[in-house]
Amino acid sequence: MRTLELDIIKVHQSIGEIFIASIKPTDLLQMSFVDRVRIEEGDEILGIQRELRKDKVNQIKTYLTSLDATFPNSIIVNVDSKYIKNMYNNKIELEVNENTFTIIDGQHRLEGFRDNYIYNFNLIVSIFQDLKVSQQANIFSTINSQQTKVDPSLNLNLELKSEVYTPVKMMIEIAQSFNYDNESPWFNNIKMLNGKTNGIISIAGFVKPLLEFTSPSKDYYLIRNKLLENKEKFPSFIDFNYDSDKYIFWDFYSKKDFRSTYKILFNYFKSISIILNDDWLNSNSILNKTTGYNAIIRLFKELFLIGKKEGKLTYDFFFEKLSPLSKFNGKINSDNYGASGLKASIDLFTEFKKNIK
Repeated sequence: MRTLELDIIKVHQSIGEIFIASIKPTDLLQMSFVDRVRIEEGDEILGIQRELRKDKVNQIKTYLTSLDATFPNSIIVNVDSKYIKNMYNNKIELEVNENTFTIIDGQHRLEGFRDNYIYNFNLIVSIFQDLKVSQQANIFSTINSQQTKVDPSLNLNLELKSEVYTPVKMMIEIAQSFNYDNESPWFNNIKMLNGKTNGIISIAGFVKPLLEFTSPSKDYYLIRNKLLENKEKFPSFIDFNYDSDKYIFWDFYSKKDFRSTYKILFNYFKSISIILNDDWLNSNSILNKTTGYNAIIRLFKELFLIGKKEGKLTYDFFFEKLSPLSKFNGKINSDNYGASGLKASIDLFTEFKKNIK
């Protein structure tokens, strides 16, 4: 019988004693199982854990490619005392068995290491002993029901503190510029996290589709790692061969060309704000809300590709192409296109596209 010895810190709480330890992901994978919800004979519902989400595991595996990846919070497990072979001087000796630990919380983080060895990366575990299934279920439920979901706009604002200039950081700065530039058609109408602007659209809603035109979200950490490896000089990204018709802003980002990106978008939004002046920044219209914004950003991509080929991305170019949309002025509301949702956005985009030159 093989055993594993761990150094532990004993913590006393109302529920009893908890052992805090450091463990290699490979050891924890080998010594644990997940008690997932299932229905057995007699229609009895057993288990406490939700089904594993492969998309979430893949996200974690992608995150682990980051040069500064970290999981500072603990994986929570329970151990049956029959698997404890010895305990002395703040050490615990455990039998290495696939049933040694029951995962209470953290199954997705742990699965991120399966078939994915990360050098010199240990996990923190909080080990309970001999908990009843009902107690394990209560801990899992409490942890996962009491967490406050992080505001997407907060995540974006935290990106501004990043030491490297990621695509996310560039697009946040563009959104801020549109909000604070007093000549901008969006002036004071993007909801910033500091609460100083009421706004019509959140900064997260504004930035998200711009990022989709910049680089694949799955490559965020690849790009960030490249930046971290080249802190002294902005890298060339010559080996990042993205489709320029799909990721229309990538060439601007890879040259760190904030100015051109902002100017082209400014020309486009300014044209729309004049042609559809009755709807622009009108709270009764959906044009500047997420539904309408997503529609006009889809339309922007169509016109950008045309203008790029013609070498024209000026205000005059966009105004000429968009001028037929004046027939919609004052009519872009929820009665005509729906209040929200992907369908409403696509319907509005389709109507616009049919009418542009």
